[in-house]
Amino acid sequence: MLNWIEDNCARFEPSRALAIRALRHLKKGDNQKLFSEDIMEMRTVEGYWYEALIYELLLDIAADTESIKKIVKKGADAPRRPVRLALGQNGIYYAEKGDIRVRGNGQDLAEVDLLLIDDNNKVSFAEIVTSPADLKDLEAEIKYKKKLFGYLFRQETVEFILFSSVDISNTQVVKRLCREKENAYVGTHSCEDLKASLRSIRLAPFPRKAANNPKLISALSLRARPFDYRYFHDIALSRLNLAASRQKTPEETLADPDISPLVKKIICGALIPSAQKALIQDYGLRVKSSVLDYHDLMQNYSKAVLAVDLPELSPVIYLRPKKKRMYYKMVPEKSGGFKFERLTPGRVGFYLWLESTKPSVETGRMKEILSLCNGG
Repeated sequence: MLNWIEDNCARFEPSRALAIRALRHLKKGDNQKLFSEDIMEMRTVEGYWYEALIYELLLDIAADTESIKKIVKKGADAPRRPVRLALGQNGIYYAEKGDIRVRGNGQDLAEVDLLLIDDNNKVSFAEIVTSPADLKDLEAEIKYKKKLFGYLFRQETVEFILFSSVDISNTQVVKRLCREKENAYVGTHSCEDLKASLRSIRLAPFPRKAANNPKLISALSLRARPFDYRYFHDIALSRLNLAASRQKTPEETLADPDISPLVKKIICGALIPSAQKALIQDYGLRVKSSVLDYHDLMQNYSKAVLAVDLPELSPVIYLRPKKKRMYYKMVPEKSGGFKFERLTPGRVGFYLWLESTKPSVETGRMKEILSLCNGG
């Protein structure tokens, strides 16, 4: 399948009909932004449109081959009412815009741009990029998704295709990916060239009408292996606590076979008040330009949750501002302590998990875990 896709998609020039059909996946009003003078706004919508264009291209050409048996519905073809986020959700779900997600205990473990099924009933996935930025993060995501889909569909290998509207073929990341025979890279014309056929038409709103294509299949009908992500997480947490108490090295901790490679983040628990005070005094917290003292923390924040990112074994603090439905993600600073990185909004499943976390981490345990993350 990979060879066939490479041969039939590289440097393709879409018809105006295909370019227009991709517009049906955009939100109402977004098609007007494809040629916006606001560069950030235009680039965002352009990325969604290019992703939809590749999806429509594959739907178009799949009729000519048995290599692509099924294409998983997304965008306008996905169910109109996605399943509401809740703790305990494990498996494949649709998000609001028809995006395909894999959830673990309600948390989004992975978002995938395309899922395909070949003539051997093997599942493969694709990522679609319009920028050369953050390729290292993309490489890590691809490795994780290969493990995740390999587990879910009981496959020893998972094929992967990277589509790009910018030439990244000579980057080290793409070169490494292409050394593996189960990966493929498809470079197309730029978005500017691809959307040129739309310039001369009036981009009126297009209805999000679902396609009727015999090769389409719902993500909800895929026969994925049932799994209990919370169970895997709790085992990883117990092994992390054991490693911290025994003063093991990060290498020894990550080599533990009982820590599932599917676990992306270990939530250690919320800090009790004395641990919060020690966090301020011994490490420090900085939210943007404000360095917090213990009074600030108690007055303005209702919870501080300690977590550890895997496989980096990097500590994270999640602060819950009072009267706000969000958490602040705090990551290590080179000079020591933790700094604000970004928001975790209330609309994501991980927020629900953080909300359910109770104060349980004492000062000694916090210091053991932070020491382990810092190399012992």
